[in-house]
Amino acid sequence: MLEQLRQNWGYRLMAVILAIILWMYVTGEQNPTGETVVRVPLETENLSSGLVVADHPAEVQVRVEGRKAAVANLLPRDVHAYADLRDARVGNNVLPVQVNVPEGLSVIHVNPAQVTVRVEKIEDVQLPVQVSLLGTPASGYRALEPVLKPSQVVISGPAATLKEIGRVYVEANIDQASGNFLAQLPVKIADRDGHPLPTWLAVKPDTVETFIPVVQDMPSKMLPVRPRLIGEPAKGYAIQRVILQPEVVEVFAPYSQLAPLDYLNTAAINIAGAKKNVTMETNLEIPAGVQLSSFPRVRVVVEIGPAPAGAAGSAP
Repeated sequence: MLEQLRQNWGYRLMAVILAIILWMYVTGEQNPTGETVVRVPLETENLSSGLVVADHPAEVQVRVEGRKAAVANLLPRDVHAYADLRDARVGNNVLPVQVNVPEGLSVIHVNPAQVTVRVEKIEDVQLPVQVSLLGTPASGYRALEPVLKPSQVVISGPAATLKEIGRVYVEANIDQASGNFLAQLPVKIADRDGHPLPTWLAVKPDTVETFIPVVQDMPSKMLPVRPRLIGEPAKGYAIQRVILQPEVVEVFAPYSQLAPLDYLNTAAINIAGAKKNVTMETNLEIPAGVQLSSFPRVRVVVEIGPAPAGAAGSAP
């Protein structure tokens, strides 16, 4: 009886093994495994503040294995390859490449398995922005000196890369322009040979307001700017002085319009009841047919203080 039971257990065990083998065979036939190689960007993570990545490989090759259906549908964006910079120091750091793949797939090989990532301290440099003009104005027009706001930007990045900067500029397309050009343009950076510098340089601000006067070829004249003040300061207060920026502007117009012009007014500035300085940026009042060579806004500072004893609180 015992011998018969032992034989039955043997048969049962063999049946289970055969069933597993058969299941693996059928499963493999219906959904066989496969592999593929994808090239993916190498990212960096967990870098301490005050440091910046100065150089690292742009991409790595990853060999992935899994069911053929999953492998066939795999895209490079599904694979995440990165170097963990949590413990990185200034200089060259040799780090393993870590890879995450979708569930059901496995990584067979990464090439290279280790990468060298150069880390440097972040430094700042302030540089002027130039304007690169694309095209030429329409016939009978000319472009005058550009005005940028701000005229300088702060660039942050590795010291070695900052030393390679040859030019900081914006590109303004004025081809066939017959009027003033005004736009918010992105700041670009190039090395001394004119090649773009790495994108990990940070620029503040990364866009600048660019104004390029495009005027007709007409006579010109320099005119002083005059503030048009409305109202009186508060009782016991008086205007000490008025500061204008700019104080004079260049205008263009036919001679018949230009000859009688002696100055340009600002828009009205209300100082009624003022007891302290009034500061504002305002427009110029430009007669019809007259063009300016600069941005048509003026910064006005009206300094107001206590009036001298016995003096009225009126403009000087």
